Amino acid sequence: MAKSSVDLVGLPLIRNFNDIAGLVWEGKAFGVGVAAADTGIVGQTSYAATLATVALRNLGSKAMVPLYARFSQTGTVGGGRITAHVSTLNTDQYTSGTALTIYNLNRNSSNGTTAVAAHTATLPAFTTGNQVLVYEADILQTVTAASDLVTDLFPAPGFCVVKPGGGLQIYTDAVTTGPTWFWAIAWAELDV
Repeated sequence: MAKSSVDLVGLPLIRNFNDIAGLVWEGKAFGVGVAAADTGIVGQTSYAATLATVALRNLGSKAMVPLYARFSQTGTVGGGRITAHVSTLNTDQYTSGTALTIYNLNRNSSNGTTAVAAHTATLPAFTTGNQVLVYEADILQTVTAASDLVTDLFPAPGFCVVKPGGGLQIYTDAVTTGPTWFWAIAWAELDV
């Protein structure tokens, strides 16, 4: 007898991902942000699949569930239109980048992460079918100076799942000048 589709979903994943405070309390939520105070990272001037603004790698045995990715532009805007692309990889292919420190959002928790993160990351050309675009958005700005606009680059908490051994990439590009970002990203790590 064939298995039903219900057999493919682990019970711990059946939960309300909008309850981020609950995930933080349980010590299952992790975050990463700018490497140093008042220092942003620069996006690309055009989309290149091998140049991610931020790359997250799931090196552990737990499912990595994105909660939020809040980006705020600084300095001069990178053109009137900035495009953000979020993609997952079935098999992580990260090759280089600037390593970032990941922290547990519950500072009293002893739970550690097995995910790693880097900004201005380089990846090789992907094998066919490895990269899946899961979200894309345009950020439209008509002013010459950056505003206090905070953009969430994930449509909703739990909108996708990064399997163990996979990766999550965020790309930002603008036609004229690569945008500079202050940012914070959070995710939950759950048993599968």
